[in-house]
Amino acid sequence: MQSFGWRRVAAITAHASKALRGWRLRVQWPAASLGAYWVLVIVIATVPMALYVSYLVYRETLAARTQLEEGLRRTANTFALAVERELVSSIDALSILAYAESLQRHDIARFYDTLTRWPTLRASWDHAYLAAPDGRVLFSTKRPLGRPVGELAGTIEFEQLRTLREPVISDLGVSYDDTAGRGELVTTIQVPVLRDGRLQYVLGAVIPASNWQKLMRDASVPSGGFLSLYDGNSRIIAHSLHPGSLGTGEQAALPWATGDARAGVRPAPHRGSDAMYAAWQRVPLAGWGVGVGVEAGPLDRAQLGAIASALGAGLLSFSIGLALALVVARQVTGPLRQLALFGPDAVRRNVVVREIAVLRDALRYAAEQRELARQRLQAKADEFEALFNGSPIGLVIAQDPDCRSTLMNPALAAMLNASPGRWGHDGHERPRSLGTSPKIMRYGRELPPSERPLQRACLEGLETRDLELEIVYDDGRRVNLLAYAVPLRAADGRPRGAVGAFVDITERKQAERRLILAERRLRESQNLVELAQEAGHVGFFDYHFADDSAVWTSGLAKLFGVELQAVEPGARGWWRRVVKEDAHRTRAQIREAIARHADRATFEFRAIRPDGTLRWLASRALLTYDDAGQPWRMVGVCVDVTDQKLVEQERAALVAREQAARREAENANRAKDEFLAMLGHELRNPLGAIAAAVEVLNRVDHRHETAASARRIIARQTSHLARLMNDLLDMARATAGKITLTRQPVNLAQLVRRTLGAMEVAGSLRQHKLSVEYHDVWIEADPVRMEQVITNLLTNAVKYTPADGSIHVRVGEDGEQALLEVRDTGIGLAPELLPRIFDLFVQGERALDRRQGGLGIGLTLVRRLVELHGGSVEAHSEGPNRGSTFTVRLPRIHPSGAALTRTAPGPSNSKRVVVVEDNDDARLAIESLLTLAGHQVRSAEDGTSGLQLLLEEDPDLALVDIGLPGLTGYEIAQRVRAAGRRTTLVALSGYGQPQDVERALAAGFDAHMVTPVDVTQLQRYLG
Repeated sequence: MQSFGWRRVAAITAHASKALRGWRLRVQWPAASLGAYWVLVIVIATVPMALYVSYLVYRETLAARTQLEEGLRRTANTFALAVERELVSSIDALSILAYAESLQRHDIARFYDTLTRWPTLRASWDHAYLAAPDGRVLFSTKRPLGRPVGELAGTIEFEQLRTLREPVISDLGVSYDDTAGRGELVTTIQVPVLRDGRLQYVLGAVIPASNWQKLMRDASVPSGGFLSLYDGNSRIIAHSLHPGSLGTGEQAALPWATGDARAGVRPAPHRGSDAMYAAWQRVPLAGWGVGVGVEAGPLDRAQLGAIASALGAGLLSFSIGLALALVVARQVTGPLRQLALFGPDAVRRNVVVREIAVLRDALRYAAEQRELARQRLQAKADEFEALFNGSPIGLVIAQDPDCRSTLMNPALAAMLNASPGRWGHDGHERPRSLGTSPKIMRYGRELPPSERPLQRACLEGLETRDLELEIVYDDGRRVNLLAYAVPLRAADGRPRGAVGAFVDITERKQAERRLILAERRLRESQNLVELAQEAGHVGFFDYHFADDSAVWTSGLAKLFGVELQAVEPGARGWWRRVVKEDAHRTRAQIREAIARHADRATFEFRAIRPDGTLRWLASRALLTYDDAGQPWRMVGVCVDVTDQKLVEQERAALVAREQAARREAENANRAKDEFLAMLGHELRNPLGAIAAAVEVLNRVDHRHETAASARRIIARQTSHLARLMNDLLDMARATAGKITLTRQPVNLAQLVRRTLGAMEVAGSLRQHKLSVEYHDVWIEADPVRMEQVITNLLTNAVKYTPADGSIHVRVGEDGEQALLEVRDTGIGLAPELLPRIFDLFVQGERALDRRQGGLGIGLTLVRRLVELHGGSVEAHSEGPNRGSTFTVRLPRIHPSGAALTRTAPGPSNSKRVVVVEDNDDARLAIESLLTLAGHQVRSAEDGTSGLQLLLEEDPDLALVDIGLPGLTGYEIAQRVRAAGRRTTLVALSGYGQPQDVERALAAGFDAHMVTPVDVTQLQRYLG
């Protein structure tokens, strides 16, 4: 710091000397003492500065006044905004209340309750009131509802509101309800309540002057100043200094009391003061004004005092400066005289003038710098010696061009079996050794001294880098060194010595040899691995997630059918060679394993080879994660499992065929069981009717009408059994191929007419809407067998079409074929049933009442007979409850003639313990049997009417068929028991398996009988 100060003083002195020399060319300085010049300098520096400071003080005074006026204006504006915000908020609140539903519906009491329930409508309000358009106040929230309050009629604000239909703010005045004469000063806000443009009410709020005074407390009032709020008549509403002056008009002399200016700032008198600085701001919404001010006297006196102080300070500064100039002159001239007379050592006391002190300290500083430089040089030498001796790298310094004087550190001395330190050489001697000097070898040859790196750097000036040397000791030890040598050059560029460094790389060389050996072994192992991969169709991969890099083995490349060099880096090269959907699935499996932080993942995929072939590969991978839990590496193996997949596919196909055959056999077995059950049911119904009729014949005279009816029953049921047997025999003959056809030309349309006629006579079509479309078309066929085909198709349509459904029959041509189409709007066919509908014993879904009946051989017989005629039949359905269409196509021939007829049996009547049976013959036979036994019998033919009959009659015994239309027998039993009836209920069914009996008893039946009815068992239930 002292050196820097001295140099700066010297530069300033030189610059001043140049400037003074320039001035001497233009100004002739008079000869005078240093004190005189100091006095002149003080006068020139002090007087203008004092005048300038006085001017600045005056400007600051003006600026302070301007700032004060601006502050007064902001205060007035801020408080005016606060007053206006309070007025606007009150008007908005009253306007919202004006739209209250109770007020719009003229429910004054409810509106009063609404207002009085709120703890505080607004903090500034004293209360609210509601007035009629004639000025009569209906209520005030301060008083109970119904108590007289006061009148608004005649007030300026009320009349103004009635005229303008707008909110009105009043000036300061006495409240409308001041009946006690307290003279409380308030301001009011009134809002019209309009409906369809007419004035309905006037809603108002009262704000006391005291609340405006409270609002003023939050305003920022200048220190020593005041803030006031005036109404439109220049009366004080609130005053910060004189709250008791409310309602007075003392502000008339203030500037805001006159004129139309909305705002301003000017001097003015106030409440006995000589003068004041005041600002005002109008509140346009109410016509009020806000005034703020401070007294002018203290401010003016402070300004004059500041100017006087500045002038006094200037005069005082001049006096003090003059005295100090004389003192300083003596402090300068005294030391200079001593320096001139006695030299720098003579000035031993403190020197006040810095330049003189710098001159004194210059010699001392030079001596100190010399000592400091010596100490620093010694420290650097000590540091270098410590580094030189402590470095593990061998270091040597040649200190002459001939490399005769060297300095060797301990590390190098240990390498060369020498003693560390400084050595001198005569050209033939070697450094003093602790033992025999080792040999310095390169590529198996000992290097002579002239070829060693340090000597070449000294003698030839050659720099040596990364030169590998080998030190061989007498005991056979070998040390590998890496040598560096750099010449030290004199000023003329010639070498004057050298610096050498030797690094022990023995361990690195040994590691390199081990690495080479390991690499050779790895190559040998790699060859074995590649042979194993090729033999086992195996490949390995190593993938790094961070940089999307992957390493493939040659075996993996062969699995994909590509060369290892052609593999693209990263995961892209992998997924591009995988089937797209397999790639999506495999990526999802890897992401799932990563999400679970699993350490293993297995997946299979199909690889696409360049020739287009696909190979199945199975992979198993190990996943590792970094410290943050992110996936880091995936190492895995891939195995070609294509052959295994083919075997699995063949096995799966074989299993599928075996399962299909099993299902087909199970379906056939189930169809057989269903056929046998249906056959039993179909045989029991006619046999039951026949047995009952025979019992009737045994009990009555053969001439009795009941006997005749029983014989007719036996005839009909015997005919029905015969038809069943014929269908079974026809099916057996058709299956065995033993049906003989008697072919002749037949008009298919005429054959269909006869069949339909026979069915209409029999009443089979009376519950359906039949439509036909005939076009004569001739075929060569057996009329009997073709009528059998038509009858089966129509019977099938009737069975599976509900009452009031439609059946459409169409006969026509379709190219060279005759077409027969039977279309219905029945229950339709399920998609899984459609392909098997013509199989033996297959039927659609049957209701419990078995109205459809049949053995499931009709459509099978249709297909067989049509195929024997060289035709085809097919079924079509849009689905359940969407109807069915059966289409028969037969070879067409030229017209010829033929005719066939056929008849059908008719229906029977119904009879009464209670018997609920939908089969007419069975019901009639049971009625006759019970009537002959002397019992009163009533009967019903469906579940709904049967339940009604049971509840009305409450019989001793009820025989109820299980399969009924409307309600099943189970439902009838449940509802009868639910009604609390004790009737003995016997279930009638063609099914007698143990589960059938258990289900009947669980539903509420007392017993279960298998049809035909056993008379002995029935008599036991009757007894």
